[in-house]
Order: sequence, then C-alpha cells, then structure tokens
Amino acid sequence: MIRSVVIGVLVGAVFLALALWGVPLDQVGDAIEHVDPFWVTVGAALWASQYGIRALRQLVMVQPLAPATRYRTQLAITLVGFFCVNTFPARLGEVARPYLLYERDRVPFGAGLGLVFVERIIDTVGLLVTLLGVLLFVDLPDRAIEIAGQKLSLVDTIRTLALVGLPPIVVVVIGLTVFGAQSLALGERIVAAIETRVDAPRLHDLLRLLLRFAANFVDGVASLREPRRLAAVVALTALLFVMMIGLTWALARSFHFEEWIGFGEAAGTLCITMLGIALPAPPGFAGVFEAAVRAGLAVFGVGGETHAAAALAFALVFHWGPYLLLSAWAGWYLWRDGIGLGRVFRFARGGSAATP
Repeated sequence: MIRSVVIGVLVGAVFLALALWGVPLDQVGDAIEHVDPFWVTVGAALWASQYGIRALRQLVMVQPLAPATRYRTQLAITLVGFFCVNTFPARLGEVARPYLLYERDRVPFGAGLGLVFVERIIDTVGLLVTLLGVLLFVDLPDRAIEIAGQKLSLVDTIRTLALVGLPPIVVVVIGLTVFGAQSLALGERIVAAIETRVDAPRLHDLLRLLLRFAANFVDGVASLREPRRLAAVVALTALLFVMMIGLTWALARSFHFEEWIGFGEAAGTLCITMLGIALPAPPGFAGVFEAAVRAGLAVFGVGGETHAAAALAFALVFHWGPYLLLSAWAGWYLWRDGIGLGRVFRFARGGSAATP
C-alpha cells in the first residue's frame, strides 16, 4: 500500500504543478467571486440527482442478492462508499461498498465486489459511448500533423481510430452481458485457436488474462440478464451521464464559459476529466483532477493566459465543491446509521483476505 500511496502523491504533485502552471493565483479568488449563483444551484441539484440515480441503479443491481433491501439503505451505502473512494489513499475505498453491502444486507463480500466491478465496467462503457459521441458530433478544434511527408488532420485521425476501436469494445461487453456463457465459450475457442497457430507466449498470457477478466464480468453480471432489470440499468446509466454532463455544463455557465462550453463541449470536458483521474492519484485525486479539467477546458478554447485563472477556479469548484457536499451528506449517514469509518478503513487496508 505504501508504494501505491507514494506513487499517487508523486503523480498528484506533478499534475498539480501542471494545473498551476502559468496561472496568476491572485486572480483565482476573483473568478470564484463572480460566479453566477443560479447556475451553481442548478449544478448542485444535478450533482445530488446523480447520486440518487446511482443509488437507484445499485438497488436494481443488488435486489436479486438482497430482496428485502431498501432504497434508503442503498443511498447510504452509495454515498459513504463514494466518500471513501474519494478519501482513502491508494483507491482502498473501492472495497467500502462491498463491505457495507455485507454489513447492511448480508450480500456475500465476493458478490459485492463483483457488483462494484460490473458497475465500473458499465460506467466505462458509458464513458466510451459518450466519448464517441463527442468525437462524432462536437465541433473540435483541429490541428494538422505531418507523418511520412503527408499532412493529416489530428481530429479526423482520432475520430477514425475511435470508430475502429470503441464500437468493438462496446459490442464485446454487450455480448458478454446478454449471452454470458456462450460468449465465454466462443472466446475460449478463439484463444485456443490462436495458441495453436501463433507461437507467442506473451500474447497467450494476455489473451488468458482477458478471458479471466471476461469470466469475472460474466459472473458479476449474471443477475442482470433479466431483460427488464438490464433495461433499467442501461436507462439509469444513460440518465446518470446526462446528469454528470449537465453538472459540468451548469458550472461552466456559472463561470460565464457559455461562449466556449455548450452541452457537447461539457461532455468532452467530462470525458477528459474522467480519463485523467483514472491515473494513479493521491487521496481526493488532488492535482490530477485539476490538471485534467484544465486540459479539457483548453481543448474547447478556455485556456491560455487569458483564461488561466478562471479555468483553475472552475477546476477547484468542480472538484472540491462536490467533495464537500458529498462529505456532508455521507457524514450524516455515517452518524445516523452508526457506520464506523475507521472500521471500514481498517478492513479496506487489510484487503479482501480479511473477508467479513
């Protein structure tokens, strides 16, 4: 764990330096003071709505394992779980929800881990679909690159790569979700054929790793093969992304970025931010989040010396405003339900071997 913490802190320090690069810090406070309170309020409402949707989606996913569970229980687990993800070092918070699902609803810890794993895959697919939509339909600033003496459009190249690479990933995930064992059997035959015809041990190891990854996903998604339940999860995930994009868009309007950031550009900024915080990071994603947000804004024109202070101010509000709200909301449930945060952390630090 110590190694992961050190790496996260170092990465966070580097990205924090990048986030602060060229920013007149004395102007950041002024930019925050001039935000439009109406759009900040809209953003706060959208932020709260996304956690309500997350809890409802978790309820739909966990009901086959805990038929007696209630929405209120899942809302508490969702809020406390995401607070732990954002607070514990080395991403230890990822096991908080499985632990709480066991403690509150007696969902087996392994099944809880599988549920969170499947939810992460679903969100990754949602991110990829959103990113593909941004690349196809949002007007992106272009730049020419020269390869082998020929000039190529950077945007067109990225769009082509996305069209080639992203749909197959989405199709594979859908296939594993809908067809399960049949998809795994097909994958096993394909891997066996490659192993027979291609003498490349490292490739074989990689394919076997992907096959085990797929098998874990199939096990975790088994409860979603009921058509109505699967449709509900898909619809709630789509609504969740609309809320997250809406939050980004509303905060952009509060900072008077509407000239550059419409709904599509907000989706692009959100995608870049989510991809950025997938990197190793210190607790709270400090530094990494701010740098990713500034990079996303810069893609759509909110960059350079003119907008540096406002862009950093936006990143700080976008990051730490929701974190403070989450801390307060999750804190209420920690107190009201008697959830011991220290107990959750000790379990998380002990790893999955310390199964409840």
